[in-house]
Formats: sequence, C-alpha cells, structure tokens
Amino acid sequence: MEITTYISYGLLFIALYTEVYLLLAFLEAKDEAKGVGEYPLPKVAIIVPCFNEETTVAGTLHSLLKLNYPSHLLSVIAVNDGSTDGTAAILDTFKNTLQITILSKENGGKHSAMNLALQYTDAEIVGCLDADSYVDAEALRASIARFMETGAAAVTPAIVAHTPDNWLRFIQQAEYALSVFMRRAFAASDSVFITPGPFSLFRRDVLTKIGGWKHAHGTEDMEIALRLQENGYRITNAPKARVFTKTPATIPALYKQRVRWTYGFIMNALTYRHMIFNRGYGALGMIVLPTALISIGAAIYFTAMVLVDLASRLYHFWIKVDVAGFSYSISAPELFYVNTTMLALIAYTLIVLAVTLLYMGRSLADAKLHPFSVPLYIALYSFLAPWWLIGAVARATVGKQAPWR
Repeated sequence: MEITTYISYGLLFIALYTEVYLLLAFLEAKDEAKGVGEYPLPKVAIIVPCFNEETTVAGTLHSLLKLNYPSHLLSVIAVNDGSTDGTAAILDTFKNTLQITILSKENGGKHSAMNLALQYTDAEIVGCLDADSYVDAEALRASIARFMETGAAAVTPAIVAHTPDNWLRFIQQAEYALSVFMRRAFAASDSVFITPGPFSLFRRDVLTKIGGWKHAHGTEDMEIALRLQENGYRITNAPKARVFTKTPATIPALYKQRVRWTYGFIMNALTYRHMIFNRGYGALGMIVLPTALISIGAAIYFTAMVLVDLASRLYHFWIKVDVAGFSYSISAPELFYVNTTMLALIAYTLIVLAVTLLYMGRSLADAKLHPFSVPLYIALYSFLAPWWLIGAVARATVGKQAPWR
C-alpha cells in the first residue's frame, strides 16, 4: 500500500471521528432555555461598527429597534469607522432616535470601533452586530435566556444566510445551516473558538477584565473567543437567536472573505498554539483546534491528489492519441456500478453524515433551505473551498495580511 493511501485513510478517519464526536456532543446538549422567566432583564447595548455600509446599515438598525426587549433597557451604538461612502449620511438620519447613539472616528478597524463604543455604555451585556446583518425580533431574548441559564461569559447566535438569489448563495445557505449545528455542538463541548460578528453577546465586566477587542489579523471574533477560553470563561450558544446575514454574491468576493477568515484562524491558532493538544482546555485543545488545522491541510492534500491524478490521465490520453490517433466510442453506462473501495465507502459515509448534520442545523434554527442549496453544496463546495484555503496558507506562510475587502 502506497504512503499516499495511508495518509488518505488517516485523514478520512480523523474527519469521520470529528463528525461523530460533534454529533454525540450535540445529542448530549441540554434543551434550550424556554424563556427568561422571572429573572430581571439586564441592560443591553448593541454595537454596530460601520465601514462603507451605506446600502445595509439602515436595515440593520431598524431590525435592532424591532427587537422584543424593553426599550429602556436596550441601546444601540453605531460607530462610523471612517467610511468613505454615504454611511455617515445614513447614520445621520438616526441621530434623533432615542435608543441610538452615533459615534464617528477615523478608520482604525472593527476592533477599534468596538472598543470606542465600549467606553460609552455601562450595560451589563454588550453585543456586536455587523452592519450587513439583521436580527430576528426574538433573538435578544433567546440569548439573554442562555446567559441566565448558564452563567456564560458570551453567547453566540444562529447565523442564517439570506434567501439566496444565485447558485453561489445557494451553496452558502446550506453551509450556514451546517454552521448552526457546528456552533451548537462546539458549545455543548465547551469548545467554541469563534464569537461571530453578527450578534454575539458578552458580559461587559468580562470584556473589560480581558482588555476588550484586538486587531487579531482582521478576525477579532476568533481572537476574543480564544482569549476567553484561555482565561477559563465559558462561551455558549443560543440556536433560537437567529440573525440573517448577507453572503457574497460572486466568487471573487467569497474568495476574499474566506481567505481572510482562514488566514485569521491560522494566525490566531499560532498565537494561541499553547492551547493545542493541551488537556487543560478540554475538547477545544485536544480535538477541535487540532482537527480544524488538520482539515485545512487535508483539503489541500486531497485537491493536490486529484490534480495529480487528472494530470496523469491527461498525459496518458495524449500519449495514446499521439501513438494511435484520436478515436472515441460511446458505450452504455453501467447503471449499477458503485465504487466500493474502503476509501470510497468512508467518503460516502462522511457525505451522508455531513448532510444529516446540515439538516439538523436547519431544523435547530427553524431555517428554510432552497431546494437547490444542498445538492449544489454537495456537488461544488469541495471544489471551491481548497482554493481559498491555499490562498490563506500562502499568505500565512509569507506573513501577508489578508485584505478586509
């Protein structure tokens, strides 16, 4: 057996082990809190950092004003982080809205906008909402219920993709449904390593204690989650706290976004490498972080194997044509042929399990899926993802910061 076959078996086994582990963690998770009950509701401030968001920020702010939460306990702080479009003018239309405070500053990045806003509130709970996202009216109460039930330092939401309008967004809609499951499973095993920008909430005293947000290679939502974990704070998840986000509509836009995310993860993992394979951090250190890093290498490895195999086939086809000339024939397809090698069977199992987890995530967040989303995700995602992974690894290798946009 060739060394490449051993490597393939090993990588597929790790993938299968991780999926089964997450499924078991998910199934063992406690039921979602039914409501806030008789607890006194805390004061909440939601920060909306804005950089060139003129087309979406108004909808974001309106969705926050529609939250089912006492208005005297909810404030919104919108920070114009040096926008060069019409964002400032849009924000200016909200200047007389009682619940909204508008701040402006020179461009310094999302982390600086968040830290500035933190100085303008004494709310017990502080959250973030990206200016291209919109919250469900019950999202805040769902998250607050999780704070009260668990005593966690942070609560993450269920992020749902907007209704798709092209094939690329169909794929992302399915991907986001799977992420709902993953986020819940990570929380169940105390191994959350991302507190995403769309509507993650934090206890203000904890934020102050650990020093607020950092630049963190353009992915402050990953860094602050790892820093919370490093300091022993718990991060949980509220799958009924739905937030709808705008996804990239073109391949170049998606590529840039995912290169930034992956590059940020790699660099933050290097910063917090002492947590990897460290039993003191439980499943996060022993399973989640290592397999997340391995998955990047595995995707690149399998892509390379496919390209090498394709090149070999094309080479032998060219030799055959050069020697015997070009000819072709059409034969009847073998309708009942299925590749039954062990590697293929493991791959089939992984696909079936991934689709199962995807639908579990969809059900958990009460999200709808377009009929095309899952088939396109299965057929095309594995051909798209390796390219941004390669791009991110290349940037991390040479130390070149991934652009925000």
